[in-house]
Amino acid sequence: ISSWTDHQTKSYENSYFYICTESYNQGEQQSITEKVCKPMANFMPFLFVSFPGALELLRKLGFKTFSGFIDESYDTIEDNDARVEAVVRQLQWYCNLSEKEKIDVISAIEPIVLHNFHHFYGEFKQIITQELITNTKSIFKEIGYNDSTIQYNSIYQVLTA
Repeated sequence: ISSWTDHQTKSYENSYFYICTESYNQGEQQSITEKVCKPMANFMPFLFVSFPGALELLRKLGFKTFSGFIDESYDTIEDNDARVEAVVRQLQWYCNLSEKEKIDVISAIEPIVLHNFHHFYGEFKQIITQELITNTKSIFKEIGYNDSTIQYNSIYQVLTA
């Protein structure tokens, strides 16, 4: 088993998958939180129980998901209970594998886990910093605040250093 699995073992005591659940999982709010970042920052594959389209949002942000290994059709299910049940079915599938099959799956998804780890500590930092600045400008405009003295480029440089 590779080095990322060693990190995984130290961090999560022999867990194969991280089950990430968002506090909100339906409605208009569609953003990711630190909850799904935790497994990516710790070399963990994950199942993400969140709002419909959450996996698609992660992919738009440059992360990879586990399609091809996990049936991710749950991400498109609008009904919250049905979406959770679909995630549980994926857990049951994985739990019913032999130890060798589990290790084979984990080994096969290693490139995805490594990509997510490096992306989280790399380009994602610039993406979320730019989103923060864009949202800040939008809020200031909405409330009529004159932000002409704010040096957004300097803020970006500090936050992405």
